[in-house]
Order: sequence, then C-alpha cells, then structure tokens
Amino acid sequence: MGVMGRGDDKRLGVLALFAVLGCRAGEGGGFDFGEGGSTGVIDPTLGGSSSGTDETTGGSESSDGGEDESTDGGSEDEGTTGEPPPTVQCTTLDILVVVDNSDTMAEEQAKLTQALPQFIASVQSQLPDVMGSIHVGVLATDSPLFVTATPAATCTPYASGANWLAAGETLATELACATSLGVAGDPDERPMQMTIEALSPEQLGTEGFHDGFLREAGPLVIVLVTDEEDDLEPETEWGSEGDPADWVTAIAASKGGWVQDVVVLSLVGHDKPNACPEYQWNGVDGAELAPRLIEFTESFPRHAVGDPCAMEYTTFLNAAAAQVVEACGNYVEP
Repeated sequence: MGVMGRGDDKRLGVLALFAVLGCRAGEGGGFDFGEGGSTGVIDPTLGGSSSGTDETTGGSESSDGGEDESTDGGSEDEGTTGEPPPTVQCTTLDILVVVDNSDTMAEEQAKLTQALPQFIASVQSQLPDVMGSIHVGVLATDSPLFVTATPAATCTPYASGANWLAAGETLATELACATSLGVAGDPDERPMQMTIEALSPEQLGTEGFHDGFLREAGPLVIVLVTDEEDDLEPETEWGSEGDPADWVTAIAASKGGWVQDVVVLSLVGHDKPNACPEYQWNGVDGAELAPRLIEFTESFPRHAVGDPCAMEYTTFLNAAAAQVVEACGNYVEP
C-alpha cells in the first residue's frame, strides 16, 4: 500500500456477494499470455462448475497450438456437462480500466494514458463489427464509481451521455482526462474490491451510476495497472476482501459465470526478468511482486500479465489485443 495515512472508507458489501456465489470460477495456466484456455461456467444453484474447452474436453490449447498442461480442461464435479458451450461472434465490447491512483503512480498513469488509445484502435481494426460499439469505464483503486473528474479537470459530460465513455471522435481526449487520476488517492488500494463493487447489480442497474455500461452481446475486458499487490494486511486491514478465487467468482458472475467471457490484462509486479530496479520495489520505485493479482489474472483463459516498470505500455497492450479478439470470436451468451 502507499505511504500516506489510511483512508476511512472501507466498503464491506462485497462479502455478501461472495457468500451468495460461493464457488470458484476455474483456473488458467501459469503463463504470461493465455489464449484458447479452459472454459467454465459458475452455477450458484449447483455449487460446481460446468467446464469444457473450445474444441475438446480433454485439455486446453496454448497460443502455439499445443496443449497447455497447466490447464486441465475443467473438473467433472457437480454441474459439469462435459460439453463445450456454443459460441457466437460478439457485437459489443466493454472495457474496464482500473488504475492505481496512490502516491507512487504518476509515471504508470502517464504510460497508460499514452497506450490506451492505440490499444483500442488495434482492437477496432481487428474487430470492425464492434468498432462503433465499445464502452470504456475508468476506475480508481479507492472508489467503486467510474471516474468523471480528476484533480486536474472535470471530464464529463462524456459524449456517451453517461458516466462511461463510448467509441467515437472524442474517446481519446476523454480517456486522457479520465486516466490522469493524479496521486492523491487513498493509499489503501483495493483494485479487486473496487472492480467487484463497480460490476455489482447496484451500480449496473437502471438506477446505478454505471447504468448501460455492461452488455450481454460481448466480452468484458479488464485492464489493471498497479505497482502494488492487493493483499488484505492483517494489521492495517488494508486491501481487498477475499482471495483470488473469490474475485474470479464474483467478476465472472457479471458475465453469467462464464470465465471465457472475461479478458484480464494486468500490468502488475512479477518475477525477473522485468524492467524494475534490481531491488524490485522499495515502496516508491519499481513494483511490488503481486502473486495474488497474477493468480487472479491467470484464472481467466484469456489473459496477459505485463510489466508496470516497462518504458511504455503500447507494446504489451497491442500484443494483448489478440486475447480480446479471440474472446470476441468465441463469445458465450449469458
């Protein structure tokens, strides 16, 4: 967490969501880029997972066409059909950008602001059918509400007429405003808790702050950038409630329980080689190792883990666009 004093806004409602769902949404392999991995649906009424793969039920395919031994294709516990779900081509795309706004994140925010428009343009060029149907929500790590203003400027009204952004001529300008969050945010970063609360029925409903953002015709893409782990610290109680399995379950629930309908692209601290200093993280420079966030990311069949210490993020995000394209072409309708 950051070096400032603790904030006092601790939202605990996410535990109720975990209790209702009460099951795990599958696991992915331990690799930086995941593609065509195992798929699974969470059915809260059964307490089990219904799993398969895109083409077979015996294993998952890695991006090089071979079997990824770290992904088992799903368990045969209660609720398992053993059959791959039918898929369609998506017609919409919803992108949730989660940005750490604590006091060590100025450089990372600048690199993300520069890279995001090119990433979205890359996705649009490969998915022309959804080019005009992209939503983008920007979220800080200390609030479950989409960013509409930053310390530097008021970003709304967005051209969408909502609290989220839509594809169009003003998208790049609006993104630049929304992602320039500054570094005065709560040092108690809770990226996973804020993401789960942002995707709650309360926020997504017709009276919610995020009404209209998430749709049923295409995947949810989460882009996460932070230089610290999301770990519930025993002494301060800083960090998100639950563990990576809980986070996966809660977020997959927003897409009918289908983990393959969520793409997670995380720029978080990972083992060498990386561009961080030799000491990796000193509380100010570098990036703290984030095994919990990596476990969360790799639990989704289509994912990518990048280096927050990299000189620029464009290369990583443009390469990761392939994960989004794959998810769009193999979309499981809720």
